[in-house]
Amino acid sequence: MNIIVYAATSYLITAVISFAVIGVIVGISKLLSDSNA
Repeated sequence: MNIIVYAATSYLITAVISFAVIGVIVGISKLLSDSNA
């Protein structure tokens, strides 16, 4: 596999995972704040 393609793929996978984690954290914090309010 081309090293550039491998680097781009790993970067995209890392970005998707980080976005998913941020979305889960934001969603949980919003749920907690809504239930607490």
